[in-house]
Amino acid sequence: MTDAQDTNETQPEKGASPQTIALRLGYAGLAPAVVLSLWLYGIPDDHLWRATTIALLTSYAAVVLSFLGGIRWGYAMSETNDDTANLFAISVLPALGGWVAYFIPPPYSFVLLAVAFAAHGAWDSLSAQRGNMPDWFARLRMQLTAGIVVTMIIAFAATA
Repeated sequence: MTDAQDTNETQPEKGASPQTIALRLGYAGLAPAVVLSLWLYGIPDDHLWRATTIALLTSYAAVVLSFLGGIRWGYAMSETNDDTANLFAISVLPALGGWVAYFIPPPYSFVLLAVAFAAHGAWDSLSAQRGNMPDWFARLRMQLTAGIVVTMIIAFAATA
C-alpha cells in the first residue's frame, strides 16, 4: 500500500455529508466511554487499574461536556438577538459541570455527569424544535446522549 492510499483510507469520504461525518465521529467519540465503563463494571474493587479507570472515564466525560458546550458557543456566535448573551453564558455550564464532577467522588460524579449529559441532550433537542439547530443534529445528539448516559449509569453501578 502506498502512502497516498493509506492516507486516503483514513480520511472521511470525499463528498460525505456533514451528517455522515458527524455520525461517524460521534459514535467513535462514544467508544472510549463505552469501553471504560464496561471495563470498570467488570473489574474487582481492588483492581490495580480501578482508580485510573475512574479518573480516565470521569475526565473523558468532562472533556466531552466541554466540547458540547463549545458547540453551543459556536451556535451562540451565529445568533444576533436578545438571547445571545444568555447563550454564551449558559454554554460554559457544561464545562464547569464536568470540571466539578471530576472532583466529586464516585458514584456521585457519575450521577452528576449523567444528569449533565441528559440536560444537554434535552437542550439540543429543544433548540432543534425551535429551529435553532438542524434536525439531524438533534437526532444524533439524542442517540449519543442515550449512549453516554447509559455509560454513566454503568459506571455508577460499578462504583456504588
